[in-house]
Amino acid sequence: MSWHVFASALLALSHFGACANAAPDVIRGVNLGGWLVTEPWITPSLFNATATGDEWHLTNVLGKEQALKTLQAHWSSFYSRDDFVQMKAAGLNSVRIPLGYWAVDLLDYEPYVSGQYPYLIQAVQWAKEVGLTVLIDLHGAPGSQNGWEETGLVGPILFTANSSNSDRSLNVLKNLTTEFTKPIYGGVVTNIELLNEPIFENKLLREFYTAGANVVGAANSSGVNITIHDAFYNPPTWKNYDPWNDGATAPAQHVTLDTHQFWGFPPLNDLTKEGVLAAVCSFGGTVKQLNSGILPTVVGEWSLNTGVTSNSTTDSANDQVKRTWFRTLFEAQNAAYSPNAAGQPQIGWYYWAWRTEYDIDAWSYRKGIAQGYIPSNVSDPSTYAFPIMENGCINTSFPYQAAATVTTSSGAPSSTSSSSDPSSSSKGSKKSSASTARISVTLIIVSMLLMVATI
Repeated sequence: MSWHVFASALLALSHFGACANAAPDVIRGVNLGGWLVTEPWITPSLFNATATGDEWHLTNVLGKEQALKTLQAHWSSFYSRDDFVQMKAAGLNSVRIPLGYWAVDLLDYEPYVSGQYPYLIQAVQWAKEVGLTVLIDLHGAPGSQNGWEETGLVGPILFTANSSNSDRSLNVLKNLTTEFTKPIYGGVVTNIELLNEPIFENKLLREFYTAGANVVGAANSSGVNITIHDAFYNPPTWKNYDPWNDGATAPAQHVTLDTHQFWGFPPLNDLTKEGVLAAVCSFGGTVKQLNSGILPTVVGEWSLNTGVTSNSTTDSANDQVKRTWFRTLFEAQNAAYSPNAAGQPQIGWYYWAWRTEYDIDAWSYRKGIAQGYIPSNVSDPSTYAFPIMENGCINTSFPYQAAATVTTSSGAPSSTSSSSDPSSSSKGSKKSSASTARISVTLIIVSMLLMVATI
């Protein structure tokens, strides 16, 4: 028995003990991407026949009648209650639901079709039933706030071209606030995000954020927290931000900041594995600074996509190197995007996404669980592979290697709960699981000590 293996086992034991005290109220969620706002790369089968690149042009080519028929079939099948049960079983506690403005405010000349709203309501009800909270995100605004496909329309950024685009967006936010603060939902919708990934003049953006904050609820009078996107300026730029007070010396109450951290797009796609891990750790350090004035911050979108490893829908089951890297990167980001001490601005994350049509391995959370490169229960630290150091980053020198192969029949994991009640995962069972893991490691170490003593 080699001493380096013995030392690794000792480190593993200390890892389980330290992680047992992880904060229980950290947001650990997933995005329901590609569902109520479609994107060609997430659901290519919807777009292949028309060779279109966004929902505006898809519906324009199909026409209202066929578009509604096609999208109704998609909305009714892409997510189900069972997905929410699986999310809960995986230790997730929240979902972020992207929505386009046309689900609420659709003009006659616009080719979009509406009909998404009943599915949004159904999703919120499912979340309530299984014990998940919900963040509703205005993902696409009139005129497009960034010109990307995720807004429904690829092209120039025309959100600020006229005031009606802002007015219509505020109308959508008012509608969502009025609906989802009703007692029937039990407060499960905790946040409404005013606008996803806006790219336009900062002064105009801040004006819109103030107007949106007034709509969703000044001083949290609506019972829903306000979430703003950092517009790619990064969290410290929003130090002491208060939508109602330009001269504030402390961040506003009931306002959270959303930042998106992706490592697969230029120029960050040129980073090595070591470079990615260092950048992830550095970001985590920024948003964990006490008394920094940074708003409570959630990483609202992130994935395992990098320039290091190609995306694929297959092969990862037989690619040990890829799965080892994915597990390392997942745990690095989980640690960096989660608080490790009271009072830190960082409050958690939403992975993008729970699934894609063909379960792209760098983007499908459920595939990651099925193939072992995402922990089976992310709320249970005993399922983690890497120790978390005092600075809130993983110990990347810890020896870990994924299994040589994995066998899965589907990208979707089956529920790990033995109870028919999807919300039955109790604190007691999690403590029991962690205790079992610690006992197992202890027995291994005792065995090692006995073996070493005989050498």
